Amino acid sequence: MAVGGHLRAGETLGDAVRECEEEIGLAASLADLVRLGRRFARGTSPPDNELQEVFALRSDRQFEAYRLHPDEVDAVVRVPLDAALALFERRIAATQGVELPRGNTAQRPVAIAIGDFAAGERDGYPARALRGLTDVVARTPPEPFDLR
Repeated sequence: MAVGGHLRAGETLGDAVRECEEEIGLAASLADLVRLGRRFARGTSPPDNELQEVFALRSDRQFEAYRLHPDEVDAVVRVPLDAALALFERRIAATQGVELPRGNTAQRPVAIAIGDFAAGERDGYPARALRGLTDVVARTPPEPFDLR
C-alpha cells in the first residue's frame, strides 16, 4: 500500500509518518520504517522539484482492517508483490489484484496495468521501490537507491 505525505515548514520526517494513520489508519513511527532510498523528481508543468525519501513498513494486518480516509482514499488494492514487480519491469502488460472500496467488506477482482497509476513508470522508480519492499517483506535489509 502506498502512502504519501509532504513536509510543511518546520516539520520533520517523523511528522510525515502521520500520513500512515491519516490515510489508512495504521499508526506508525519513524522507528517502524525501513529506508528504501531517495528520489529527486522534477516536474515541468508547472516547474516543480521534489526530494522524495522513500520508506517501507511491514504490516501483517488483515486487508479488511485498514481504515481509509474518507476524502483521500477511495479503495485499497492488493497485488502479489512478484506480479507488481513484473508489471513495472515490463515483463507483463497487466496483472490481477483485489480491490476493497472504502466502507465495504466485499473484495472484488480488478485488472491492473501501468497506465492505471497516476505517475505511470518514470525513471525506474516503482521497480526499485518494489525490489526494496521485497527485501523488507523477507526481513532483509534493502540496498537503498538514489535516483537523480
